Amino acid sequence: MSAPLQVLFCTGQSDPRSCALSPEQQAFLDALDLPDGVAVPMNFPYDAGLAPHRAVPLWLASLRHLVLAVRIRLPGWASARRARVEAQLRRADRTLVLAGSIGLDLLGRLELPAEVLARVVVVAYGPVATRPPACRTVRVASRHDWLARWWAADVEVEAGHLDYLAAPELLAVCREEVAGLLPRSGGAR
Repeated sequence: MSAPLQVLFCTGQSDPRSCALSPEQQAFLDALDLPDGVAVPMNFPYDAGLAPHRAVPLWLASLRHLVLAVRIRLPGWASARRARVEAQLRRADRTLVLAGSIGLDLLGRLELPAEVLARVVVVAYGPVATRPPACRTVRVASRHDWLARWWAADVEVEAGHLDYLAAPELLAVCREEVAGLLPRSGGAR
């Protein structure tokens, strides 16, 4: 039996040996004040057997994200990762994906089945995506973000590419999306 809702991150991996949440990501999930069991405690590729979070220097994280931007376009990349991501998304009736930076492109390039994407809503912050997924997506960007400002945004915030999770406007957008996705209790059905 699947859960009614899950909220998870989908971003590039600053450390390919880990999919643990960064302290900033965990703090953001905590600030959403989600019901128990709704927050997924790991990031793409959703493999609990990987190493715990380790801080990575910005230069190395940037290099790894650049390499990932190339790899997601290579034949075989999506097929090698699709099953794990699809299995994670199928664990709930509805999923709110918090896609940071390349995460929106990564999700789109997985070419997930339409019936899975129909249950997904994405809040993409600082989105850098040439092939976004075919699902409802709220794009959050900033004119101060030299990477994401080239793509259209639904919501504009004051943030740089690395500090969206500190923007109160992003938190408000995510809280609104969670409220819309949570099942209504009691009353009319």
